[in-house]
Amino acid sequence: MFKITQIFLALLLGMNLFSCSVIDRKNTAELQKHENTDKLKFAGDMLSFSEKIGDESETNSRMIVTEGYLRIDDGPKSVDFVLFDRANKVIYNVIAEEKSIMVIDSQDEAHLLKLKSDFPILWNVESQTSHALVKNDDQNSASATHYSLKLNQKECYNLVALDQGMDKPLAALREFRQALANQLMSQYKRQQGQECYEAVNVFTPLNHLHQGFPIREWSIYGYQRFLVDYRKMIIFPKRLFMLPEGYSQIKI
Repeated sequence: MFKITQIFLALLLGMNLFSCSVIDRKNTAELQKHENTDKLKFAGDMLSFSEKIGDESETNSRMIVTEGYLRIDDGPKSVDFVLFDRANKVIYNVIAEEKSIMVIDSQDEAHLLKLKSDFPILWNVESQTSHALVKNDDQNSASATHYSLKLNQKECYNLVALDQGMDKPLAALREFRQALANQLMSQYKRQQGQECYEAVNVFTPLNHLHQGFPIREWSIYGYQRFLVDYRKMIIFPKRLFMLPEGYSQIKI
């Protein structure tokens, strides 16, 4: 299983936040219709990353952003992937080995107003100019800044963000993180000593994205991610944004 799926599952499973139910295959998403699949194309942006957790070896992942979808996988040969339907706010986590699709149907955003953290969330952001560079058409007009985010005066999260030139992937990432946070919040259980994690991923999932798209980020829990390449207006086959047939679906 590729790294981004492991991170994705850890985000859910590591906090014991959810219950599962099997979905009737008759009610699968519109994504599965694939007439003339190879002839239909989608235009979008592609971002390539290097990721690392603790002492584990670095792995590669990519993010494909179109007007309707966000796909996260480990490259062209990937059989496992995460697919986010931006219009319907539904996340699909596809695991080929198990022939299964984990479905996260984002809750109504009004639900976010009903649950408050039982610990204070006071962010302090410190910044300084960064000399980090990224390969993209706008690198000469964008400036990078290192932001250090402290939660209640304690170190929590760091990122280097570009102030412009990556608006489309930034918008898609914000939508994805909000959809995931909605689900995490709907079945939230407090975990002692995880205030930074819960603040970043559950209660204020967009806070670290206010400054721009993170071309580098790292947390106090050992996770690191670096953007190594960014390409715009690439043509992708529609099959990359479809769910595989014959897989069981499990709703979280």
